[in-house]
Amino acid sequence: MIHMIMRNSEETNDISIPGNSEKNNLPDNSNTVLPKEKGLFLEIMESFFSSVVVLFLLYRFVAMPEVVHGASMYPNFDTGERIILEKVTKHFKPYERGEVVILHPPGNDNIDYLKRIVALPGDIIKIKDCRVYISKGGSTFELQEQYLLDVVCTPDGPQIKEGRSIRLGEDEYAVFGDNRGNSVDSRFFGFVDGERIQGRVVFRFWPVSKVGFL
Repeated sequence: MIHMIMRNSEETNDISIPGNSEKNNLPDNSNTVLPKEKGLFLEIMESFFSSVVVLFLLYRFVAMPEVVHGASMYPNFDTGERIILEKVTKHFKPYERGEVVILHPPGNDNIDYLKRIVALPGDIIKIKDCRVYISKGGSTFELQEQYLLDVVCTPDGPQIKEGRSIRLGEDEYAVFGDNRGNSVDSRFFGFVDGERIQGRVVFRFWPVSKVGFL
């Protein structure tokens, strides 16, 4: 509208204010606000999507929080506790007996189980008189499980019968719950392939009274 007024002297005189001709000739900079706002919006969106991608990669490949449900690992882990599942070291550090892991049971990718590794690939495992025995390299020993109470009995199950020795395959693990009388584990669903173990449980961050590395 300003340009039309400048081209028509009559229209200019009708609405111009004496003494303000210099002001009327100033460039209109009102449109400079839009690029700044647009740039800020793009920066915010870029930061948001970058954060989403980073979080996704962390959750998918590095670590993620989990919530404990059920009593199969009681008293060492209880319902409602928050833990951190670490997924990196499994690629270069072999699992060890006694480590707590999260896994998918055989035949079900939709369930996460919190269990403890009790036997490794190539081990021969046997349950006898409430105790777990491991044979490897020609020697047999009772598995020392300091994380269990002395009164805990390890009963057998459909997959690991009392007194029967079973050898694990090259990439198989036996996993038990710490609450041996109330746990669905390798005694019931069999041994677990290494690829079905999601990673190690390394940290507990809730409740506050139990915060710490595991």
